[in-house]
Amino acid sequence: MAEAARIAGLKAVGRYALGVDWADRHDSIFPYRTLRLACPCEACAAEPPETRRLAPGAEELRTVEVLGERSIFLGWADGHETVLTLEELRALCRCARCAGEPDYPLSGG
Repeated sequence: MAEAARIAGLKAVGRYALGVDWADRHDSIFPYRTLRLACPCEACAAEPPETRRLAPGAEELRTVEVLGERSIFLGWADGHETVLTLEELRALCRCARCAGEPDYPLSGG
């Protein structure tokens, strides 16, 4: 597996974001809202993220678990569950480097 798709560490960033330290020394900060709107399940995918209304507790992350070396499980306060592959998670990174502005990096990697 590529280093870019392996998680070295997880941490809460304030009350509203998940920090991911990747094995390739890149770090990402994912707002909980971004993670919830990226849920690929059938129910969530039925409505475009830009029009989706989230219920109370939908952006409150309760459980985070790395599943093997390929996926991450997110459990939300409203009872919803999200599973993303690590490649899908990494693709959500919007730091300057990942967004195509490498001259203005905000992260260490």
